[in-house]
Amino acid sequence: MKAIAILALASSAAAFAAGDIDLNETTAGLLRGPDRKLLTNAQVQAIHNDADVNRHCHWANGGYLETLKRGKYAASKFHNCFRTSDQIFAYVDELVKQNPTLLKREKISCTVRGKPIYAYKLTSGRSKKKSLYFQSLAHAREWIAGSSNLYALSSILDDIANGKKTAADKFNLYFVPIVNIDGYDISWTNGKRLQRKNANEVDLNRNWLQFTTNPKTKIPLTDETYPGPRPASEPETQGIAKWLHEKNSELSGWVDVHSVLGAILYPYGDTKDRIGNGDDEKFQRLGRNVAAAAGRNYRSQTAGSYGVAYGAFDDYLYRTYKKPVVTIEVAGRHFVAHV
Repeated sequence: MKAIAILALASSAAAFAAGDIDLNETTAGLLRGPDRKLLTNAQVQAIHNDADVNRHCHWANGGYLETLKRGKYAASKFHNCFRTSDQIFAYVDELVKQNPTLLKREKISCTVRGKPIYAYKLTSGRSKKKSLYFQSLAHAREWIAGSSNLYALSSILDDIANGKKTAADKFNLYFVPIVNIDGYDISWTNGKRLQRKNANEVDLNRNWLQFTTNPKTKIPLTDETYPGPRPASEPETQGIAKWLHEKNSELSGWVDVHSVLGAILYPYGDTKDRIGNGDDEKFQRLGRNVAAAAGRNYRSQTAGSYGVAYGAFDDYLYRTYKKPVVTIEVAGRHFVAHV
């Protein structure tokens, strides 16, 4: 899955670089997977045990910070397990320490519980005028999305160290490993492996400004897609929106990494209407390019063709800034997956 992710991310960057464009998922309950088939008792138990399984993996794959070497980050034992938020930030901060001229950390927002949300800016040589943005783990339980994003960052750093061409030759690359840090931490606690929302029980991928009216006027707090009391009610959304606005002149496109559909999704998600002005065809080409790089398990489609969703990150960005944005849904049968 990690290899698929890096191909998809690289393909996205290449498509943006080529100037191909000028310019959600339903939730799986405990008893059903994304394929809507009932889970076996063994599969349900695997969900319950997943955090402990990975803690045992941590014990067997420790000491990785001391052995990190430039040009070999993707081979690190760090990638052998899903990692806690503390481990993730310690790992990326070590990458910053080892690559002070290439990688820098900046705070872009904060969580309900006051934890900082970081973006890591990767440059190759001199800083470029244009940048691409990659985020993951807006939905806490999608551990493979965060792992894929981190593997992509590690692999690009390796390629730079080994003199290979990368997307960083043309763009600055911003990586946000964890958007929903509070929710991610909750997903590591007993009985909460399938936590999707933030600490306020708001779906952060439904909390963005809506441009079309949701016919469901009252969505209960218990709903997995509860959008919050109002658009941008959550500090995570507010901070990221402000930061993206400040970076608008620099940013050329965005990639939001999720799981587990095995799809490349592009606007719109809140309507089945076409965009018009030729942009539908451009997004279709972009989606096909990324899907082809990702492999046969990936399909390309509008987000709305899977299921209409209001207040999503990608629709907000496209409607606000008219620049390319895609959602990469890493393929899998369930949110509990092998690394």
